[in-house]
Amino acid sequence: MNTSTSSVKSFRFLFRWLAGTMVAAGLLALGAVLLNAPGVAAQSTPANLDSWTVEVWPEYDRAAVLVLLNGTVPETTGVPVEVRIPVPAGIDINAVAFPGEDGRLISIPWTTEPTADGQDIVFTLEQPDFVVEYYADVISPPPSRSFDLNLAAPYPVQQATVTLRAPARASDLQTTPAMQSAGTDALGNPLYTMQIGPLAAGEAVPLSVSYTKADANPTIANAVVGDDVANVPAVSSSGVDWLPLLAGLMLALAVVAGVAYWLWRRGQASGGSRQARRRAAREKGDTPVRPVAPAKTQKPAQNLFCPQCGTKYEAADQFCRSCGTARR
Repeated sequence: MNTSTSSVKSFRFLFRWLAGTMVAAGLLALGAVLLNAPGVAAQSTPANLDSWTVEVWPEYDRAAVLVLLNGTVPETTGVPVEVRIPVPAGIDINAVAFPGEDGRLISIPWTTEPTADGQDIVFTLEQPDFVVEYYADVISPPPSRSFDLNLAAPYPVQQATVTLRAPARASDLQTTPAMQSAGTDALGNPLYTMQIGPLAAGEAVPLSVSYTKADANPTIANAVVGDDVANVPAVSSSGVDWLPLLAGLMLALAVVAGVAYWLWRRGQASGGSRQARRRAAREKGDTPVRPVAPAKTQKPAQNLFCPQCGTKYEAADQFCRSCGTARR
């Protein structure tokens, strides 16, 4: 096997390896893109919730009821998980988020889908805890204020709790079912709680609230609930962004392939030129002949001594130094 044939086979092997590696990298990149695309990543749905706490704040920062839904998905469910929260139609959704490590809420992208009884708030959760906030404009006008809510759980719940924050300047507050006093908030307004316990998915939890309040002013004027919700996208649980790594790998392979191809083409062009010259010489009938160095001639031994007297000649002598006879 000559050097040219060996080089060709080596380059073929290199090209096959590079092609296979680039195809594999491309498939990995495609898979990463598909897995990171919205709605494509494999998602589970929670079979139940570990906890479900509903906070009811009537006339807190506007003349409506602010409802805060706090849920916890079991860690065994796995993430990402698609969560659906049924809510009434016509409400004003204020926030869909999860609590960060510092306690600040971090916003989650969400959509709504209409249902026969209202609508579902749909979002993908990357961690167990979530918070949904909405306003329901269901309070009757003053001075006799009242409203009704159905606080059904979206999934089976191990422990459900309802809390109520009474508005400022309210009196004669009554609830059905009855709730227990739980102290006061930072503004001195009464708090109430009700431990419900386990709930089935969709099981009704009706709550009726009535109180007397002469004005329609909220407890906190000019406040905007949700200001503490950061519009930061949820961090993926994978922990590694493979797209830049795969892109860098494919770029490096492309550079190596380009250099290898250039070297191979250069070798092919050089070898082809030499073969072409040899082929042309054979077609013309010219056979390259290597120049032969002329044979060195040595002076015969008799030329080293004078034939008359036998005196040895020096290298440059043309005549004998003793008798003067011409050197032959």
